[in-house]
Amino acid sequence: MKTIRIFIVAIAAFIAGCSSIMTNTEFYYPILHNLSIGNYGEASEQLIAAELNGEYADKDRVLLHLDKGMVFHYMGEYEKSNREFELAEFAIEELFTKSISKAASSMLLNDNALDYSGEAYEDLYINIFKALNYLHLGEFDGAYVEVRRVNNKLNLLKTKYEEYVASLNESEDARIEIQPEDLDYYNNVLSNYLSAIIFEADGETDNARISLEQLDKAWETYPDVYPFDKPSFLSDTMRDARSKSILNIIAFTGLGPVKESVGARITTFNDFITISDPTNFWVDAIPFPGIEYGWNFKFAFPQLVVSGSQVAGIEVYVDSVYYGDLELLEDMSKVAEKTFETNKGIIFFKTITRAVLKGVGSSALGRELAKGKSEAVGNILAALTNAVVDATENADLRGWRTMPAYCDAAQIELEPGVYDIELRYVDYEGNSMKSEFYDDYEVGSSLNLIQTYYLK
Repeated sequence: MKTIRIFIVAIAAFIAGCSSIMTNTEFYYPILHNLSIGNYGEASEQLIAAELNGEYADKDRVLLHLDKGMVFHYMGEYEKSNREFELAEFAIEELFTKSISKAASSMLLNDNALDYSGEAYEDLYINIFKALNYLHLGEFDGAYVEVRRVNNKLNLLKTKYEEYVASLNESEDARIEIQPEDLDYYNNVLSNYLSAIIFEADGETDNARISLEQLDKAWETYPDVYPFDKPSFLSDTMRDARSKSILNIIAFTGLGPVKESVGARITTFNDFITISDPTNFWVDAIPFPGIEYGWNFKFAFPQLVVSGSQVAGIEVYVDSVYYGDLELLEDMSKVAEKTFETNKGIIFFKTITRAVLKGVGSSALGRELAKGKSEAVGNILAALTNAVVDATENADLRGWRTMPAYCDAAQIELEPGVYDIELRYVDYEGNSMKSEFYDDYEVGSSLNLIQTYYLK
């Protein structure tokens, strides 16, 4: 009995110490609250404090650089922001390359225990915000390099994930052949829009036209990502009729999608398994060679959940005269959902394989420990070994939580001159939520760009 007590204590201590394989998100709450009310400096201090307090482990360094880069961007610290985004981008590339080479050996590790190498949409929006940083710094060449990289990355994603899946399928632990999802998304509206305004500011009207044609193509090709009307200022008629300077306004609202855990259970039969109780992920029976009838295991995988925004509209006033509303240019959460599909299936089938193999192994251990013991003791030992598997099967919920959700834009024709600009945010009941004022704003012949945020 002494041995059993020691085993029980060891199991309890192990379960209590499972923090390294669970996602910690509580430290984000005060940071996100301050971002939502525009206290970017306070959010920055809390972020640095979280870093110093060890809330970001080394395996979370991509998220640390993403969050610091985003908060510095909100603060207008554009050079600092780009340095952090460059570190994040370098780490994503390095870690994804390593994940391919180590895929086979990491098949049975919980994803929370591995280095976070970022989601596809996170990698894409790094370049969007780097481009905006360069625009604010007046470095048009740097901005254009970044927007080009967005679509270049999209074109490489299919190959990257195929290599990763091939490596997983070659693992000696592989039991289910993973089929990579076809990524049908190779053209991004927001990157093409930024490319167009860069070229327009540089006087390259023909290249600007080509960028807008690519934008139109993206809108037509991906109605699931862009199911809303294209902004009126992008219509051919309005573009062709321009004769004055253009005031470009870009607003980011809400916070991007978060990952939530979907729990389900695996039931085994001879050479195949079934999945029960998933909230939104249904699959047919899955062949699983070598498995026997009668096992039941827990597993969990992440799904993206849209956070939304309280902002219903953004009105523009020039010298106290209403000039119109900003229009939705990109729903960043839909881009996230579209690109996440590629990784979702990989995570799903990898998690199933891990849960089954670990579950069978732990149950075998429980039976071995129970030999020579009473039935009651044997049941306790079997339950405890199964508890170990359940405790280690937590979905990896890490993600870029400081990223906005929506991008609205407007282009307003004005004669060159100095104006008082007001942006008024309104809620779904038509109430004013807040106003931002840009007094004595000079509209010239080059790029005129106002960028604003309201992360509620």
